[in-house]
Amino acid sequence: MASLNLPQSDATVRLRAIDAKTQMCVSSKGFIQPSLPGFEILNLTSITFLIEHPQLQKKLLFDCGARKDFENFSPRIKERLNLNVKGLKIERDVHEVVQAAGISLNELDAMIWSHWHWDHHGAPEEYPPHVDVVVGPGFKATFMPGYPTNPDAIFLDANFAGRSIREIAFSDESFKIGNFRAHDYFGDGSFYLLDTPGHAIGHMCGLARTTRTTFVFLGGDICHFGGSFRPSSSIPLPDPVPNAHLDAHFPHPCPCSVFTAVHPAGPSSSSNSPRTEPFFEVTSSAQSAYLDREEAARSIRELQRFDGHPDVLVCIAHDPTLIRVLPFLNERPERDLNAWKEEGLKEKARWGWLNELPRDGRPGREMYVEGVWKEGELMGDFTELKATIY
Repeated sequence: MASLNLPQSDATVRLRAIDAKTQMCVSSKGFIQPSLPGFEILNLTSITFLIEHPQLQKKLLFDCGARKDFENFSPRIKERLNLNVKGLKIERDVHEVVQAAGISLNELDAMIWSHWHWDHHGAPEEYPPHVDVVVGPGFKATFMPGYPTNPDAIFLDANFAGRSIREIAFSDESFKIGNFRAHDYFGDGSFYLLDTPGHAIGHMCGLARTTRTTFVFLGGDICHFGGSFRPSSSIPLPDPVPNAHLDAHFPHPCPCSVFTAVHPAGPSSSSNSPRTEPFFEVTSSAQSAYLDREEAARSIRELQRFDGHPDVLVCIAHDPTLIRVLPFLNERPERDLNAWKEEGLKEKARWGWLNELPRDGRPGREMYVEGVWKEGELMGDFTELKATIY
């Protein structure tokens, strides 16, 4: 079992998952390698979290998803959308989901952004001014002020207006969980922020204590696909793969050779690597979505240690399997993730990413959505959309 030096505490938070109602299709080569025929597109969904500290009467959001009013992204983001997105549909904003669940936005104290990318910061100006924005190292110097003060800015001045922006410094170099620098958010061991560099400036993950001894790792975009950190030496690919993890058209468990056939090491490798090493690594493409490939690879290797710990459930933001496995605030606001271990959610979610892969000469899962859609209409050039808040 991985030794992570998990701190002890009796303090816990209540953790509820939010389906950010996003379907997004992107080019695989911008995220993972090797490139596999029939797996040129990554299908991504989006998950955020509501964190509640009952004793302190505090509520936080961890990530805020994408905003559905594309016209109100900055001109710089609209240009990026034109270049990078193959398919996109956003049905609801996260703040709308929260309100529909009977939670007033006035009850929130802060929104934590794992990082600055457009599909994680939502529509901050829709939240009351007292709701702080919590960000990682380097955010303020890089992204403030916004547009139009800075014509090339990622964010808008309106996103920050009248609001406190709190930047986590991770100043205590001696305090680490695993090998990630850590920050005890509430000061009682119930919720930690982790410094997880590689994907983007200031990227952070969360670690929520759901019982005295169990945790959920809120992964943000530490990686984008389950095959980037699974299988591993601590969690090898089972043989056969239980059909509970597979699509309905598999009536029986499958031999792992069905899937290791697309592993870089190949099914005939003399080593055991197809069953104990991840299928993919961080892309080296010039169009990479990762700021620093080597840093990202180190963070993902460390993520494997958390994933290998029986008391940690790893949830990366864009894992489609989680949409099918977790209970969500959207439909069942009374449910939370605190009993994830008793409910076997880790085992249920572990191998679902295999369903996305090509096999037996057939391509992987079809694109969730082709083109970019807004309120039932196919969008064209994002830069021509007229903004309403600037």
